[in-house]
Amino acid sequence: MSGGSEVIVISENVRLDKRARSTKWQARIKLASGEWHRFSTQTNDVEKATEAALKFYYTADDRLKNNLPQSTRKFKRVAEFARDRMQAELNAGGGKVSYKDYIAAIDMIPFFGKWDIGSINLAALKQYDEWRAQKMRRQPAHSTINTHNTAFGRIFDEAEGRGWITGSIRPTLFNKGKKANSRGSFSKDEYEFIYKNLRNWPEKTQNVKARETREVLRNYVLFLANTGVRHGTEAMGLRWKHISWISEGDQRYLSIYVSGKTGGRELIARDRTDQFLDRQRDMNAELRHFTFEELLSAKLDDWVFKTRSFGKVDFFNLVRNFKQFLDENNLAIGSDGKVRTLYSFRHFYATLDLQRGISTHVLSRQLGNSTAMLDRFYSKLSPRMNASLHSGRDAQNALNAKNDSADSADSADSADSADSAKDPRKPKKSTTIKEQAVKQDITESVPLVDKAFDLFDLAKLPEAALLAALGTNKPDYVVLETATMRALTSFEAGRLSEAGLMKVLGGTN
Repeated sequence: MSGGSEVIVISENVRLDKRARSTKWQARIKLASGEWHRFSTQTNDVEKATEAALKFYYTADDRLKNNLPQSTRKFKRVAEFARDRMQAELNAGGGKVSYKDYIAAIDMIPFFGKWDIGSINLAALKQYDEWRAQKMRRQPAHSTINTHNTAFGRIFDEAEGRGWITGSIRPTLFNKGKKANSRGSFSKDEYEFIYKNLRNWPEKTQNVKARETREVLRNYVLFLANTGVRHGTEAMGLRWKHISWISEGDQRYLSIYVSGKTGGRELIARDRTDQFLDRQRDMNAELRHFTFEELLSAKLDDWVFKTRSFGKVDFFNLVRNFKQFLDENNLAIGSDGKVRTLYSFRHFYATLDLQRGISTHVLSRQLGNSTAMLDRFYSKLSPRMNASLHSGRDAQNALNAKNDSADSADSADSADSADSAKDPRKPKKSTTIKEQAVKQDITESVPLVDKAFDLFDLAKLPEAALLAALGTNKPDYVVLETATMRALTSFEAGRLSEAGLMKVLGGTN
């Protein structure tokens, strides 16, 4: 103890301390773990202080015999330990990306702040569930409660590891949250209306911070709609060092590296995205002297989405301003009754890609989702998005265009074809393998390839059946780009053998 403190040793496990400037006795109890537990006896009377200390000691001993923690801590303090542990792992370059969500959830759980961690039971959790629903003014989504429950789990892990609760009294967490429906999206016309009207929207407020937030919002919306990046977790964490140009031959593409709930991934932005990002560069006074090309080459560790005066744009200010814009323009709820948010631009991006004929496998790499998830959420849209494909018009139009091209390209061949129709002695032109490939690719091969590989990747289709479904043993087998990509991915993951890969790539028997 420091100089001037008074110490009374009651036993080897129980002591009383009084600091020089204090009138109250502090009790110090040695627990079975070897840790010293300290608390105030709230009295300056030695006999009463001794009685309080011994009472705690014998109660703690009884709790140990009944497999209960000898001491406990306030929920708030344990939550701080758990939060600091996760943050330290993140700062050290380790931990999970999801720790950011758990830390945010811990900061939003004030209900149990003053409760002893050891007194939280199922009844208390039900009280919290009701309190949370009242605060949110709605029944929280299933995914939201999952995040909160995982955060709770980290807190209880911390408490159990420090001996402040035992497994026997640890409460079981439950989730009665509302199952999430897919968020609403925007039509092409609505998207055009949004980005055009966001141009002048900043001038409609006198609040400087709101005006600057709206400036960023315009670029942020265009960025989300042209990359498919997740709003919040991925887009808000974007720094200039994560953006670069990549070249393939004489073409170059804007590459963006993002890190979110599924880890890090590289994606390719649609053309003209550099223009939106260049406007962001110009808003940052410290970066204005750079050209866009110079900025990307410098690999600066600075936030992309910053306001002119207030630093990194505030997440909640972005959300609040976008909601206000949607409300003012009657766009908050779509014709399908679903609420639209900034996250809806991710669905808008995915829908456009699927309409262009991009497979869910290719799209999954861009979005950072599994093919199965995309199939589950977007399969119901497939018939309408691909009406021309399902009706057969795409195939017929493509074949007609090919025939017209062939007729005009070689008049001699056309004449031979016409003559052979008149003279049965002249042999007819045979269909080439290349023409068969075009016809096969247009009509049915790409969906068949994706379906076969989806079943194979889920271990529902053996390798031999996969190769048979692809037709690798047929004499007219043609290697499609989709099959090549899926085969290489499966080979890399260790699912497809080298012999199987060679058959897909070359059709060798």
